[in-house]
Amino acid sequence: MIGKYEKQNRFLNFREGAGIVQERIIQLAIREIHTKGLKFTMAELARQAGMSTKTLYGYFSSKEELISVIIERGVKKLQQKEAEIIGRTDIDLTEKLKLLLALVPSGFGSTHIRLWYELKRYYPEQWALVEDCLQNEWEHVRNILERGMAEGTFQRVSIPVFIHMYIGSLEHLVDRQVVEETNMTMADALDAMIEILLHGIAGGGKKEGQR
Repeated sequence: MIGKYEKQNRFLNFREGAGIVQERIIQLAIREIHTKGLKFTMAELARQAGMSTKTLYGYFSSKEELISVIIERGVKKLQQKEAEIIGRTDIDLTEKLKLLLALVPSGFGSTHIRLWYELKRYYPEQWALVEDCLQNEWEHVRNILERGMAEGTFQRVSIPVFIHMYIGSLEHLVDRQVVEETNMTMADALDAMIEILLHGIAGGGKKEGQR
């Protein structure tokens, strides 16, 4: 039996060895995801790629595998962006923290949070790849928080609690009730969430009765 991480490596190896045709299929699939969410079909994708469905399945054995490849690619780009943010000298620690917290797998930030709900509900194995990223990509954030606290930029708080609050808030964003109540992209929802986490809601307005 192929284990979870072995299977993830298989997806990565497939992607890394992909040629021009595979790359074109991936880009078309990303465009379909942005247009239709995860409701696109492999038959539709084959027509757009100018090939038969059978030929398409020769490159990707299933829609699930194609989605997995896209997510793995997005996670890899996320990790590259993390390194770029950490290496920047033109922004302060607060801005670095905001940018790090706002990162999601490449290609998914501008999508409606409904897509994330669909991924979580209908593609559990692919959602597990997002979950793995969400649970493990915290080294840079921890370092920024520790440095900011030591320098007095940030208040001293429990870093594990802060991280769990972020993870819990993000996972709640993709619940059905939230999806039905809002019309936000994931990027917009994250910006709002991060603003509340970092600055709270107090002190911004006038008390009742004040003029």
